[in-house]
Amino acid sequence: MNMQASIPPAQDVPLVADDDVSRFAPMRCPHCDSRARNRTSKTVTGQHREVFYQCTFIPCGHTWRASLVYDYGIVPSGIPNPKVDLPLKQMTRQEALEVLRPRDPSQPDMFDAPPGH
Repeated sequence: MNMQASIPPAQDVPLVADDDVSRFAPMRCPHCDSRARNRTSKTVTGQHREVFYQCTFIPCGHTWRASLVYDYGIVPSGIPNPKVDLPLKQMTRQEALEVLRPRDPSQPDMFDAPPGH
């Protein structure tokens, strides 16, 4: 089976439809701590979206704009888009040393196949 043929191009798989603002991160009103409702949103760039919120507590009625942005990747994509250059999380010194530390050959890695397979 050709796995590559079954993976649709990234542009055909929207993460969030432009008209589906209810799926954005829930927020609470900064004034009265009531639940906020996503009213609308708009794309600024491919990695930045403005989301408009409204407090659900009618006497408060606060309305505001928030930003939803890409900060950094944690795990690189298995199918990276060559047109996009996105930063990955910087490793701390300890994380880098852990990656470079020699492995104990008597301890199997969790991704190693069992012997004889």
